[in-house]
Amino acid sequence: MEKIYYKIEKIKKTTEGYIFYITSSMGTSFEMPVSPDQFERFELEQGEIIDDAHFLRIREEHLFDNARRHAFSILSYGENNKKMLITKLQRQGFSRELSENVALYMEHRGYIDEKKQMGLLIDTYLKKKFGRIKIVEELILKGYRRDEVSEYVKQALAEVNFVENCMWIIEHKYNPLPRDPDELKKMIGALMRYGYNIADIKEAVKAFQSQS
Repeated sequence: MEKIYYKIEKIKKTTEGYIFYITSSMGTSFEMPVSPDQFERFELEQGEIIDDAHFLRIREEHLFDNARRHAFSILSYGENNKKMLITKLQRQGFSRELSENVALYMEHRGYIDEKKQMGLLIDTYLKKKFGRIKIVEELILKGYRRDEVSEYVKQALAEVNFVENCMWIIEHKYNPLPRDPDELKKMIGALMRYGYNIADIKEAVKAFQSQS
């Protein structure tokens, strides 16, 4: 099998870096824009010929660098978890695999801290008096993995008194308690949509009645 090789036909300096004009032994020609940092690391000269393995290593590093640069730009505009970053990188034309690798890179180096993000979101949800179920649902909808959410929420909400929070909603939205069975069912349905389970709701109603 004939070996494939690539020739750097021309290197053009631009305001943003350099452009490599490359032809392959298969007869294809293409351009590869590179940053000044990439240009220094690649150490390629005009007229140089490289084999397929060398070219693929450069190509992979080039693509990763570009995706990483886009990731930094995305993160500079606000908090993104891994899933959000992967989706945005794919929208900019990067492959799923590359986007996932870059997202992991950003997480491992501390540029994405999903536990911190979830903690801030949980604080917001608790201020809105969301129950445990809704908090979990909202975090999953934001793109956090279900298993990671379940583990983190179990610790973060261990000291939260959801019965007390449910009582607060009853006091501020359903005081006095509805006596009509249909209206009572509507109240219970609304509290369930807030993320409270039936056990918490019943206990909150009982505690509210006892203090009224």
